[in-house]
Amino acid sequence: MKRLIGCGLFCLFYLFSYGQEPLNTYRLEYFGSVATGAHTPFWTVNHHWGATALEANNFYMRAGLFHQQTIARDLLFDFGIDIAGGNHSNYGTLWVQQLYGRLQWKKLRLDMGSREDYLSLLNPRLSSGDIMNSNHARPHPQIRGSLADFLLVPYTKQNVYLKADFSIGGYLDGKWLENRAYPTLHNYAKNVLSHSKSLYFRFGNIETQHRQQFTFGFAHKAQWGGVLVQEDYQQPGTFIIYDQPQNPDAFIRMLIAKEGSPKASPSDQAFVSGSHWGAYLLKYDYKLKNNQYIHAYIQHPFEDGTGMILQNYPDNLYGLEWRSQQRAWVSGVVLEYIYTKQQTGPIHLGNLGLDQNLGNVIKGGNDNYYNNVDYVQGPSYFGKTQGTPLFLSPEYNTDGSLNFKGNRIQALHLGIEGYLHPYLQYRVLLTSGQNWGKYYQPFTYVHTGFASHLEFLYTFPKNSGWQARLETGYDTGDFFGGTTFGASITLTKRGLASCLCE
Repeated sequence: MKRLIGCGLFCLFYLFSYGQEPLNTYRLEYFGSVATGAHTPFWTVNHHWGATALEANNFYMRAGLFHQQTIARDLLFDFGIDIAGGNHSNYGTLWVQQLYGRLQWKKLRLDMGSREDYLSLLNPRLSSGDIMNSNHARPHPQIRGSLADFLLVPYTKQNVYLKADFSIGGYLDGKWLENRAYPTLHNYAKNVLSHSKSLYFRFGNIETQHRQQFTFGFAHKAQWGGVLVQEDYQQPGTFIIYDQPQNPDAFIRMLIAKEGSPKASPSDQAFVSGSHWGAYLLKYDYKLKNNQYIHAYIQHPFEDGTGMILQNYPDNLYGLEWRSQQRAWVSGVVLEYIYTKQQTGPIHLGNLGLDQNLGNVIKGGNDNYYNNVDYVQGPSYFGKTQGTPLFLSPEYNTDGSLNFKGNRIQALHLGIEGYLHPYLQYRVLLTSGQNWGKYYQPFTYVHTGFASHLEFLYTFPKNSGWQARLETGYDTGDFFGGTTFGASITLTKRGLASCLCE
């Protein structure tokens, strides 16, 4: 997978680096943070694409070069490389944050590599985090085909639009997982492959002709292949290694959620190939006067068939957003409530279907979001969540385990942003929650907590390309990993790459 993506990036860059209308830009950034507790404040760790370290008193520096050009009419090409280095990072002292190539014709895209590409339909700055696609973890390498925006479905009188994507990729955090889990005799999976897809339908278009629109769809992700290292419970201290199939047959089995082949792990053979999770999204948008908008949405998670047919119906992320395109004192507000305690009941009763003893019932339960017996790290990359951070990321675990220890939660979240001055923007995040752990491994007491975040972003005038960001955060309670107070500053410079040589 790594060789395939690298070769693809080289070929794209070679073929299209001499097109017309090139635009070469750069980005330089420095980040430094201090905190009173063991951890960096919660909302300073998250919403930063995994660049910020969890451990307190950290810094990083990064530099990126980005190439954009028009090759022919409606045919665009992007290429970027973004390298970072710092202390206390899960990636070492130096890492490649982004390395990608993109080819786009009209609304059709082909992406290769690792890119900070926000795919969610929720607010990237104010939301607590999409259950499926968030900006909390470093991007992992993928090959993705997608529609860049909603595409009008022909013969629908401009009323029906479609958006979709399909990707395959791989995780490069195997060594970090092994170093974390092996010394404490915890299970782990390395060299894991990834798959994701989504499909959304939108009815109406508030940007062109309608006052309201509805969006409905789903996102699905899976982990498969790789090497599973699991402790032999009959002989503690020894491990059983399963080299999971990665051939076309294994890919098809994963794609249609069929049981694993005889060469797969016992869990794959008993249930389905790989680890799967997904979510439905229902979203309503209404356009007010003066370029103001109201958004209401429900995101419903599922881990198996029972969740897909809404047997876990109480578990949802509920959201309400108001935003304005004007630079006012308040230009955006998001209020969210997330509840995930039901999970189709506390006991997993088996597969979907009939049972002579249980009768005509839906057997399932203990959906155990983000956790899987084989792919124990779930939707995380280098220990940082790729979904909602309210299920505390595995990097918070102090015992070497890699799973999400608490996924039965309820939480209330508020995000506000606006402009105190045309060049001075602020953001406030306030989150309060309770966590009961998991059905099979409940906490001995309910973990509660409160996290707050205040941020100021100053953009220097006269198009200098300089920005300065000041962030402060205060967390208290086990829900957010303990009590800490911290502050950070980020200096960013953007400009044309040609300016570097002048």
